[in-house]
Amino acid sequence: MSGSGPMTDVTNREAVIAIQGGGVWAFSMLGQARAVIEAGYTPLAFAGTSGGAILASLLWSGLTPIEIEEAFREIVATGPHALVDLLGEFDSGFDYAAFLNLKAELAALLTDPALADPGSRLPSLGRRWKRRLRAINQVRCLWAAMRPHAASRGLFRGSALERKLNDLLCRGLRLPASDHRVTFADVDKMMRQSGGSFYRPVLLLTATNLSKRRLELISSADPRYADLPVAAAVRASAGFPVFFRPHELPDCPGGGWFVDGGVVANFPIWTFSDAFRDQIRTHDLYGWIASRPWMRIGLGLTDDADIQRDVSTPKLFLGALFGMLTGVARNELEDALARSAPRALVLRQPVSSAGAPADILDVPAIDAARITDMVEKGHQFAVARIRQTGAPGIYGAWNHVELRLEIETLISECKLILAPHGDAAKLRANIFVPVQLKLQMLVSCNMDGDPDDGLTFPDLSSGLNGACYQARAAMICNLEKVAQLAQSPPPRHPRPFRMAQELQDRIKRDRSWMASVPIFDPYEVGTPDGRARLLASELQVAARRRPVNLDGPVLGIVNLDAGWDYARMGLDPDPDIHVSDPRIAAILSLMEAKTLILARLMTIITA
Repeated sequence: MSGSGPMTDVTNREAVIAIQGGGVWAFSMLGQARAVIEAGYTPLAFAGTSGGAILASLLWSGLTPIEIEEAFREIVATGPHALVDLLGEFDSGFDYAAFLNLKAELAALLTDPALADPGSRLPSLGRRWKRRLRAINQVRCLWAAMRPHAASRGLFRGSALERKLNDLLCRGLRLPASDHRVTFADVDKMMRQSGGSFYRPVLLLTATNLSKRRLELISSADPRYADLPVAAAVRASAGFPVFFRPHELPDCPGGGWFVDGGVVANFPIWTFSDAFRDQIRTHDLYGWIASRPWMRIGLGLTDDADIQRDVSTPKLFLGALFGMLTGVARNELEDALARSAPRALVLRQPVSSAGAPADILDVPAIDAARITDMVEKGHQFAVARIRQTGAPGIYGAWNHVELRLEIETLISECKLILAPHGDAAKLRANIFVPVQLKLQMLVSCNMDGDPDDGLTFPDLSSGLNGACYQARAAMICNLEKVAQLAQSPPPRHPRPFRMAQELQDRIKRDRSWMASVPIFDPYEVGTPDGRARLLASELQVAARRRPVNLDGPVLGIVNLDAGWDYARMGLDPDPDIHVSDPRIAAILSLMEAKTLILARLMTIITA
């Protein structure tokens, strides 16, 4: 085989990570997150609900899993009630101890035979009525204790938690600690002023807007939430109903009172949908993500499958119902949806193996030793699961020989189309793939010894490759015209296709024509949305965009270039005209068909 080209090894484990709600169980998911990052997955976005929102926001801020663990160990080291104090400030006469007392009284009431089994037999009629009157009195006293909190719509304010979250977010963002509440606009400004040295992924938080009776998806990429303090959004998402008071967010569009996002959806992996791609596609900071294929990773805990709950008493019934409301059992539907998504790696650790308290709101049970144990067990579980699945990525363990064989076949078939000028056309072919924020040549054919063999573009928009990637459409180009434009006096065409001069100088001198076709992800391909970016008008004289009938994330670009003489070929040099030539139309159709084969060779999918 001639023109074997570079043997490039590309690993792409870009991922969007969703973290389930779960109160103090988030420490187990922190260990899972550590394993995911250690396995080489690069987060493009985080989504979280409730306790998962706390973890997602801290990871988004830039704190590592180890730094988050150390931060909470520092908190619990300040005193035995340090985590409990984050629930306050407390009302006069009511703190967490008073809450535990109320909880104990309720438990005693629910286990009282007079209520648990009204038909129970007591020694005498008088004693039966005495026990029932006492139970009724307990109900009255319990309601008297609960009534002030019913008026406040919840037990705890969570204001101290919000302040601590703001402090930790500042630590992750490398900002000095202050009373200023960091907003999404602050982070956006930092990114824009950094010149590319400071970047944070997209953050999605779910919260239930009680005022509007809907689930609100708060996004760091949505300008409508720019003025919203991040810690306030997290506090709202983590506001378990009744336990925490509703949180007002006047900086949300239309405002409203919010409670835990887990009331509606506890596992937000569904947020990474086509709608999310559409939302960020035109965003100047995050638009590049929209065209990327990604892994969907879910972190969470689940009930042990073999456990069958006893609901024979009021206490046991309410405990089982509480489990449903906290999302432990209700995650099953969302989990099934997640597993059906393309490239989904869902980590579901059984609660019994997590070292976690039985109650997700059992804050006093969390001390430094418990944190370490939960994080380590979550880490061990995730490491084993990732190893079991082979740490899947976007691209498969591709065979470079097979890929080169396909593009060599493409050249041979194009020669037949161009006969009798096939050999004189001096055809070459290659495949580029996005690697982080660059486009890198993966394989090539007929390029041995050429100065542009193994070329890497410094970004995702340079050259015809970049134009094809950005527009997600086939492109054809008169390279002779592009070279002339590059040499024309500035400022008219100083950088055609945003090509730096050193890159332009590497292109083989005899190239006169080129076609680029996107290789769409076969597991997320759809139909065009009609909003693909067009070329700058001054370059339409040298290039032509050809819409395709597919759209979606782009795995790579397949290129075919030629060194033909337009006059001898009987082709008009203007791409707008020669795109209608039957030979060119046949070549483009052949390339589009070839991308389907290349896509399947390049990708894997996890069960």
